[in-house]
Amino acid sequence: MAAATNTDLDTGSYFELAARAALACLAGSEVSVDEVGMLINAGVFRDNNICEPAVSALIQKRIGLGLEYQPGRLPAFSFDLMHGASGLLHAIIAAESFLAMGDVRYALLVAGDAHPSMRRHVPGFPYTTGAAVLLLGTSPTVGGFGRLHTRESTEASEPSAWVDMNEVGANGRSAMRVRRDGPDALELAAAAVRDCVDREGLDSADFDAHRAVLLAPAPMPGFAEILADTLGLQPDSVVGVPERIGDPYTAAPVHAYLSARESGVLDTAEVTLFLTADDAAAACLAYRPHHTPVAAAPAAGARVGERR
Repeated sequence: MAAATNTDLDTGSYFELAARAALACLAGSEVSVDEVGMLINAGVFRDNNICEPAVSALIQKRIGLGLEYQPGRLPAFSFDLMHGASGLLHAIIAAESFLAMGDVRYALLVAGDAHPSMRRHVPGFPYTTGAAVLLLGTSPTVGGFGRLHTRESTEASEPSAWVDMNEVGANGRSAMRVRRDGPDALELAAAAVRDCVDREGLDSADFDAHRAVLLAPAPMPGFAEILADTLGLQPDSVVGVPERIGDPYTAAPVHAYLSARESGVLDTAEVTLFLTADDAAAACLAYRPHHTPVAAAPAAGARVGERR
């Protein structure tokens, strides 16, 4: 698995930032664009509120992925898979289905967000402008991802982002209103993590010994520290998004992963938990870099629980 992010300040275009991140990810992994057979876009907020064609197709064109069927080039296809903050984890599961069957050798998963006006800073827009990419492939020497564990809010759902056409009139392509006063994401996130921990046979001792690491998003300041306290984990076993990044929303899992990798905490990790969360849903997914048998669920009393 390879990863890259891009938050260049010279553009507010998600399409451009995503293309730059994708090309950087490929260059760093020494995988040719001709070897990639799939591109999935999980980003939500995009240039000019474009709905058609799919954003994935526009990114695919920018990086020159599978545009011509020629000898030696794999056919490639792309699609959008949007599920709020959790879109990237759902994209991983979708891509793994194709990778496991051998239909594709490599898959590019792209996420990130930008205000539809493509201005870098817009009052009221809470998300960091940028893009992030994961490159997934298959290898007999590595592990892989586990089951996706999700939790969704049971409260009545209200729109979290919309365009008020009565207010913006003919400027709807460059407008967006975002609401962030819904249910707290912490409860959903903690529940998804507990489900994943139980499934993977982990307990607090695994996190204490840094055999397990939890990657947390940034839906509010200090989220990683608050989540660690809620779950009863050592703070250094939960790695969040660097504060200087802000809230990268759909790109948060990649930012947290790269932050953990740069800090060295992944060097001893046998399992890494990817977490995503917003006020509507949370998802948690385990990644094992090496083939490791999953232990039985921990005995009562040894589980990751709550601070009291």
